[in-house]
Amino acid sequence: MMQPQQHEQGCQPLVLVVDDNPAIRDMVSWALEMDGYEPAEAAEGQEALNWIQCISREGRYPAVILLDLAMPGMDGQTFLACLRQQWESPQPLPGVIVITAARQSPEASSLGVERVIIKPFHVRDLLDAVRLLTA
Repeated sequence: MMQPQQHEQGCQPLVLVVDDNPAIRDMVSWALEMDGYEPAEAAEGQEALNWIQCISREGRYPAVILLDLAMPGMDGQTFLACLRQQWESPQPLPGVIVITAARQSPEASSLGVERVIIKPFHVRDLLDAVRLLTA
């Protein structure tokens, strides 16, 4: 069984999961919660931007964003561009991990993200990447 991560001052870092597949959102959110994170979910980019805007009014921001690239509505690349353009927080932009099923996945550096993980993936690998960004 996974051991929960210990975080400063007992505060659970927010991790936003943006994916149009509800099964992936549920599985990743469950794993994040079991590992000591506070997951939030969005089914596409505009929903994610709206959530970030709402939560930022409370002075809270995601520590990490897990992002699918291929989604209906606002896709992952458009979301990234809008996020970078609209970010007005005193906090730095959250780390972004792209989760994609693309056979020819782009390099993380070409997207300006910390990591690209290919579906199907092992939850342990995803959690390791999240831990590195929240350490």
